[in-house]
Amino acid sequence: MIQADLDELKIPEKELEDLSGIALSDGFAADFYRPAALRDGKKLFSLLLNELLIFCVTLVVSLPVALLANKHNVGSFSDAEIFVRVLQITLGLSLAITLAWNVYKWVKAKPLATLAGLLDEVEKYHEVIQALDIIDRLTDAGNLQANLINRGDAIEALKITRESLVCALKTERILRENQKFIGRRYELFANIESNLAALMALDVSDRATEYGRLLNEALEIGMSVHKEVRKLQNGR
Repeated sequence: MIQADLDELKIPEKELEDLSGIALSDGFAADFYRPAALRDGKKLFSLLLNELLIFCVTLVVSLPVALLANKHNVGSFSDAEIFVRVLQITLGLSLAITLAWNVYKWVKAKPLATLAGLLDEVEKYHEVIQALDIIDRLTDAGNLQANLINRGDAIEALKITRESLVCALKTERILRENQKFIGRRYELFANIESNLAALMALDVSDRATEYGRLLNEALEIGMSVHKEVRKLQNGR
């Protein structure tokens, strides 16, 4: 069972939905902006299934159009030729509609691209927590030498990273929902700047240890979040 201090560091989906203002559990419109979503078998399957359903719906819509377009050809062509023409029109029209729908979704979801990137960083953050939990279990089992000081540094780094992620998600939502100048964003930017500085200031005596490696991963996440927020700041 995961230790309480690690469990508290997680950012549950409900909190992510509250921070972003988007119902992620119902499917995220910008999943195709997320490399992590495309690597996730379940999410990739869901995306492909959704595309298949859309294509099937367009086939139902396109078939009557194709039949009407070939109505005047009855008697002039053989049944086989008419079938081929109807099939060509149906498939061509279905593919065109499906492509147009995907372009529309891509344009509509483009404002969520930054949020998609931040959600990927949250997934990386949770992977670090999971890795730390595995190390804890191995240590408890006597397979690794305990190093509580380094673990404390890793926990502190994760706390700071969590704060940065929360600040970044709040900032993204504020800027997404309010296109005009918002004074509070500078306070949030300042929090992220200070959190990143705190992460970089952490000193681990032995960076080669597992806990030290995880701290470095937390620092990389913090820098990625900082980069995303900088894009937001410059973009607005």
